[in-house]
Amino acid sequence: MTFSTSTPIEPHHISSQTFAQLLKEIDTFIFDADGVLWLGEDRIEGSPEFLDYLFRLNKRIIVLTNNATKSRAVYAKKLSNLGYNERINKTNIVNPAAVVADTLYRMGIKQMGKKVYLIGSQGIKDELDNLGIEYFGDGPDPIENQPDTRAFIYDLQFEEKPENVGAVVVGYEKHFNYHKLMKAANYLQEDDCIFIATNTDETCPGPNPSLIIPDAGPILAAVQTAANREALVVGKPNTPAFDYICRRWKINPSRTMMIGDRTNTDVKFGRDHGLRTMLVLSGCHQVDDILENQMNERDDMIPDFYAECLGALLPKRCHA
Repeated sequence: MTFSTSTPIEPHHISSQTFAQLLKEIDTFIFDADGVLWLGEDRIEGSPEFLDYLFRLNKRIIVLTNNATKSRAVYAKKLSNLGYNERINKTNIVNPAAVVADTLYRMGIKQMGKKVYLIGSQGIKDELDNLGIEYFGDGPDPIENQPDTRAFIYDLQFEEKPENVGAVVVGYEKHFNYHKLMKAANYLQEDDCIFIATNTDETCPGPNPSLIIPDAGPILAAVQTAANREALVVGKPNTPAFDYICRRWKINPSRTMMIGDRTNTDVKFGRDHGLRTMLVLSGCHQVDDILENQMNERDDMIPDFYAECLGALLPKRCHA
C-alpha cells in the first residue's frame, strides 16, 4: 500500500493498523516535543512506548522542538526522567537554541570579536557557551535602572557600545520588558548587526488548556516593529532548522515524517520541506484547525494524517 504525499482533500485519520502499513515507507521520524511527548512537566501517556516501538524497528528518531528555554542536554535529561528511551540524548535533539548558536558561529561572530545582545532563556545561554560566543542582556533589567523619570525614555545607558554588538537574539524570556525592547531596537540600527530569532510560536501548550501562555512570537513581533527589521527565524517552520538537520543526518525527505501538534509550525515545516506530516491532537491544534485551514485553502498547514496521540498508533491502543 502506497500513501500519497500530495495534499489530500481530507487528511487521513490514521489508526494503528494503517500506521503499520505506512511504517514500511518511513525511515526517519521527527517529533515535536511540547504537546507530543510531554505537556508541561508530565509525559503524554503512550508516547514513550511508541518511541520504543520505533526503535525496535530500527527507525531513526529526531526530536525537534521550538522551545529554546533549555539546552539539548537538559531536554535529554527531562526525557529520561519522564521514562523515555535512553537512546534519545542530546545528539538527536534539535532546538532553536542550538540552531541559533550554530548559525552565529558559522556567520563568524566569534572571529569578529563581537557580542550578542540576548533576549532569551537559559537554553540559548548554554548553547552559546558551548561554542564560546559571548553574550549579555539576559535576565532582569528593570526600567528603574534608567535615571529618567518621565513617561518616555529619551536617553539610554548601554552596557555595550552598539559597534561592539554583532547580533541581537530574540527568544522567549519572562523578563522581557520595555527596557529590553528599546535596547534591542537601538542595537539593531547598526546595519551589520545580525538579527536572529528562535521561533514565532504565539503560545506554548500547557497542562491548563484554558490558560494562554505567550511564547516567543509576541516578543519577536514587538522587537521587529520597534526596530523596523525582520529577523532570521531559525525554528519551525523555517528552513534553518531543516538545514541544520540535513547537515547532521542524511535524511531522505520523502521517507521522513514530521509529527507535531501545531499546523502552523510542525505541519507547515514538513509540508514546506517535502516531508510526510502527521498532526496529533494531544497538544495545541485540533480537527477544527485542520478544517479552518482547508476552508482558507492553506494547503501548507493541512497534514497528511492525524491521530489522537502517539499511543493510538501502537499495536495496542493508548490508555486514556
